[in-house]
Amino acid sequence: MPVDIALSVNRTLQVPLLVVINSILTNTTHRTEEVPLRFNIVVPIGESAFFEEELKQAFSAKYDCERVEFRVKEFTPPSYLKQYLDNKFREKKQERRLSRYMQYARLFFKDVFPDIARMIYFDADIIVLGNVRSLFTQGNILTSQNYLAAVPQFFPAIFYFSNPLKVFSDLRKFKSTFNSGVLLTDLSFWTDQTYKLLKHYLELDEKNNYRLYHLGDETVFNLMFKDTYIPLTKQWNCCGYGQAHWVAKLLWKNPENMKAIHWSGGHHKPWQSKQVIYSDLWRSYIPTY
Repeated sequence: MPVDIALSVNRTLQVPLLVVINSILTNTTHRTEEVPLRFNIVVPIGESAFFEEELKQAFSAKYDCERVEFRVKEFTPPSYLKQYLDNKFREKKQERRLSRYMQYARLFFKDVFPDIARMIYFDADIIVLGNVRSLFTQGNILTSQNYLAAVPQFFPAIFYFSNPLKVFSDLRKFKSTFNSGVLLTDLSFWTDQTYKLLKHYLELDEKNNYRLYHLGDETVFNLMFKDTYIPLTKQWNCCGYGQAHWVAKLLWKNPENMKAIHWSGGHHKPWQSKQVIYSDLWRSYIPTY
């Protein structure tokens, strides 16, 4: 069984995709006796050839290597998801619509890559400093009842909703929320019941004029797995570094004590400005080709 790593991007995240992959390749062991790494990348319709070429150029030495495999497949959102996202966000630009679709594509990796069981998902605004093999091994704790693991975050669940009373019964079941930028799951445990649950929560937002949920897909993930997710150590998702600069500085940690740095929580990304915290470290992983 390879170490399956999953990502979901559109063309605007071309460079961040290469950076997160390069950080994984750099900081993960590649001993002969170890199973290979397999990168499973989901992209919008019509963009697979573009990404395959970018990956070949950036990682030519590893592209056909037995120790590393790259797979790129295209994603078409199911009609119920497309309708929900189009009505909720009403994006006028095609680029923004595709971005929304790809945010939710990670809920459908089972359909796109049916041969995957255990996998690690990473957002593209991350660099990985730890050995992903150690995280993948933790998948042994996943079960048919608890099949998703993530890093808890200090974000009260009540703030996910414009009207918390509408989800009062759900709120009572939250122990802690989690950041959905790093996920460890086993797709063999995702069943029709999983997707019935997804549809239920999408329909709940629809019944409230698409205004019930804040933070998009992270709210949906937390609703679906609020009382079943398994907590991971915080080192695997040191998040919040996309917030205002002064907030990010308050969150500063020594990178030697972090296994994944995540520029979540706002619109400050390391590829946009050198003023963003840890941007120099992020830039050090840009492939040269």
